[in-house]
Amino acid sequence: MAQYACMKELGWLSDHDLKSYCSDGTLLKGLSDAHVPGLEVTSGSLGHGLSIGVGMALGAKRQCTGQRCFVVVGDGEINEGSIWEAVMFASHFKLDNLFVIIDANGYQAMGKTSEIMELTNIAEKFRAFGFEALDVDGHSEPALDDAIRKIQNLSPEKPKAIVAHTVKGKGVSFMEHDNRWHYTRLTPESYAMAIAELNK
Repeated sequence: MAQYACMKELGWLSDHDLKSYCSDGTLLKGLSDAHVPGLEVTSGSLGHGLSIGVGMALGAKRQCTGQRCFVVVGDGEINEGSIWEAVMFASHFKLDNLFVIIDANGYQAMGKTSEIMELTNIAEKFRAFGFEALDVDGHSEPALDDAIRKIQNLSPEKPKAIVAHTVKGKGVSFMEHDNRWHYTRLTPESYAMAIAELNK
């Protein structure tokens, strides 16, 4: 949904496209579909994004383009085996142009990560797989910018991981730490309440 909003701002999607989101016959499904102009892959299963990003980073390295590849994953998502296969591949091929940002909010679709599969120290796990890794306040844009600048200059030939510690639903009191909002839709009333709190 966030990507669709960006594509609307760029003029690639119309208001009509957004209003038909997830409706019968819509172009815009709930998951990435390469039939949508501007989306490069059809995906959706957790863990796919990092593998795709690793492939793009490898291609950029081999073609000497100087491009960096940024992939955002969730802390629940990194329970997927395909994530760790991609991590091992990135380390083996010294993809220092790969930046993995982990949104560590302590939740996944069905509950707390600590109850479903304990992750303990995520940065240490990435370091054990040959990454440079830093922890940062994921709600601070300056802290994220600083972490990206700092980590890109560490250990050439190592891929990078930034563990962005966040609060699920941050800034909206009735959403914070409430995993029901992973799936719950806003009503006009709850939307107005959320916007009022965010505009304080």
